[in-house]
Parts: sequence; C-alpha cells; structure tokens
Amino acid sequence: MLSKPTTQQIILDCRRELLETVDPAVSDPAVKVAIQMLENVLRNCAERAAHEIAWMREESDLMMAFARDVRDTLGSSTSLDTAISAYESGDNHTLDLDAVSDSYGRAGECLSVALESVFAAGHDPLHLRGREILALRLAHEDAIKGDWGFVGRG
Repeated sequence: MLSKPTTQQIILDCRRELLETVDPAVSDPAVKVAIQMLENVLRNCAERAAHEIAWMREESDLMMAFARDVRDTLGSSTSLDTAISAYESGDNHTLDLDAVSDSYGRAGECLSVALESVFAAGHDPLHLRGREILALRLAHEDAIKGDWGFVGRG
C-alpha cells in the first residue's frame, strides 16, 4: 500500500500488475501483443503524469520570453502582439491540467508567430534560440515515449 500515491505510482502499479499477473496467465498471442501495447501506453502515461505540468510550465516560460524578445528585437507586429496579448489575458497561474494545457497552447502560438518573424527577418541568433526551445520540447516528448516501439509488428 502506498502512503502517498502519485498518479505515476498508481499507473506503474497497474503496469506491474498487468505484466506480473495478467500476462503470465495469458497464452493467446494476440492478447499478449495487446498486453505489451497497453504496457507501453501505461509506461508513457506514468512518465507524462510525473512531469507534464512542470514541463509545460517550463516550456511556456521559455516560449513567452522568446516571443517578447523577438518583439523587442525585431519590433511589434499585429500577429505577435495579438498572440502575446491572448497569452497574457488567459489563466497562466492555475495548476489544473486543463488550465496549464490551455496556457501552453497559447504560449505555443506565441512561439509559432515569433518563429515566423525570426525566419522572415533572417535573424540567426534568435533562430538558434528558437531551435533550442524546440529541442527542449522534443526532449520532453522523447522522455515520454521512452523506448516505445511497435509491439507484435514485424
């Protein structure tokens, strides 16, 4: 029994039960494949549950700082000002997953618009900084996926 179960711990316990109790009792190859696919999903969900809000907040902060720096360096544009205003007028403080996800989406729009401005201007230092933010996002996605692979597919 867990005294302070986190979502990650609960999901990993479900995964363990699936692998240690259910899988050994199953002989049907198609069901074995389904179990392995579920195991992959549970492992990915556990990793995501452990870090998702923190990662979205971290990335949002970086995306917004980048968007503001683009505006300060390259000048205002209607699309960038609109995106930044939409971000700033939303709820960027609540820690409920839906609110954080919504805030993250608005920050992502700011990043997208800012990157368009950077590419159009051909500003190399900002371009490289934008790539670093995208690399961080990819690293988080890779952490969620782990060693995920297609199970039972040949």
